[in-house]
Amino acid sequence: MIYVVKFYLKIALQNLVVHKARMTLALLGILFAVMSLVAFGNISGGLKKQIDNEIGKFGKNLVILRSGSVHVAGRGTHQFGESKTLKLKDVEMIRGSLNGIVEIVPFYDVTYPARYEDKTLTVSIVGTTDRIFKIRNLGLAMGRYFSNEDDLETAKKAVVGYKVFDNLFQREDPIGKHILVFRVPTEIIGVMDEKGTDLAGQDQDVQVYIPLNTLMRRYSNVDYIKGAYIQVQDGVSLIEMKMVLKDFMRRIHNLKAEQKDDFSIFTMDDIMKTQEQGIRLVSVLTIIASTVSFLIGGLGIFAIMLLSISERKLEIGIRRVVGSKKRDIVLQFLTESVIVALIGGAFGVAAGFVITLIVSYFGGFPFSLYPGNIFLSLVISTAVGMLAGIYPAMQGTKYEPIEILY
Repeated sequence: MIYVVKFYLKIALQNLVVHKARMTLALLGILFAVMSLVAFGNISGGLKKQIDNEIGKFGKNLVILRSGSVHVAGRGTHQFGESKTLKLKDVEMIRGSLNGIVEIVPFYDVTYPARYEDKTLTVSIVGTTDRIFKIRNLGLAMGRYFSNEDDLETAKKAVVGYKVFDNLFQREDPIGKHILVFRVPTEIIGVMDEKGTDLAGQDQDVQVYIPLNTLMRRYSNVDYIKGAYIQVQDGVSLIEMKMVLKDFMRRIHNLKAEQKDDFSIFTMDDIMKTQEQGIRLVSVLTIIASTVSFLIGGLGIFAIMLLSISERKLEIGIRRVVGSKKRDIVLQFLTESVIVALIGGAFGVAAGFVITLIVSYFGGFPFSLYPGNIFLSLVISTAVGMLAGIYPAMQGTKYEPIEILY
């Protein structure tokens, strides 16, 4: 049996060598189909890993309460129609009334220019409490966080993002120095680790964190907040928490049934689902393109094998004369068509691997390799090769030795 298999493989490979250009054209369709399946399977896996990493960066089990109407789309969070009805007392009522909450951190954010000497940078100022650094996983590159005492004293102190430090101070030690935030001198007490852009579309490295009471009273002169980060206990459903929180907020804001919410509630899972929908859409398009490529590749193999059968009548006749049965002829040409498809599949896997490396490197997301996609691609390639070779192989058995040789 092993000898027979080796014999068929030898003939198939010899035919490939003799008709290199022809066979190359036949396997290109398979190559492109496998390449797209393998490459996108790996790339989408890398993107999902990146999304999981970004959610981990943003914070664990977080529900975000935001004043006004917020529409989440694509990579960004866009606020339409700001509301001034969210107060600090609302946060305290949530803290004291709802079960399953580990921590709730109010915030007020605004965009201001920050200046140091002759350098200016537009930054996102976030006024919040010292508990923000724990629930948002904000690590320090240098210095310290501000404290609850700083908040009570409305101290003008700031923990700045890495790009703020890099652009304004150009890597010189900023601790103890002052920047002008909307013309107010503010002392730098800490620099955060480099974080990048989160899934909400915010560049965390151009954010400046200062005590909440300081921002509300001494910078912006407001009596309302923009929102709150709510960290829930492990095992508590974020979806259920959103529903409970929505009902509670409507009740304490005395909203009637016909009135719209003056707040928005979302989680990072909501943003993740939006991104995953985009990944799924591209997956569908990739599958369609791969299917078309497999069909083209199969038709190419079918046409080449038919041509090969007509050109090798003499070979078939001689083999029949020396004792080969019809099934031997069928197996020979099926082997050749499958070999062509598998070679195309193998080169497609290699090309998909290279594309994955390139895209991962330049795209800046984790490299991911899914053996299941590779196995599936090779199985489909084998099936396409067999289906494309059946009819030509059966045609080869119709030639009678006497008709061919005479």
